[in-house]
Amino acid sequence: MQDVTVLFAPGVDAALVELIDHVDSDSIPTVLNFLERIHARLVQTLCAFPEAGPVFQGAVRIFPVEGYVFLYEHRPAEGEIHVLDMIAPGRNWR
Repeated sequence: MQDVTVLFAPGVDAALVELIDHVDSDSIPTVLNFLERIHARLVQTLCAFPEAGPVFQGAVRIFPVEGYVFLYEHRPAEGEIHVLDMIAPGRNWR
């Protein structure tokens, strides 16, 4: 695993939290487990293979996780990966 820091843009954090707003209170633990699973998989994979995702535009790459698409940039000089956006399943974003 490479020594990199994964940083999430405020919009990505907000989108993840917004998922909780759209479920019944009984389903919140399930959604939290799902979000933790997505987060862990994204961070672990990108730390190990920061250029794993195919190039989307310029330095921006795509990484799909459980139907969601994350747009990210690997900045090797800074030792950082910036997760720029999260696109929910079914959204036409290209």
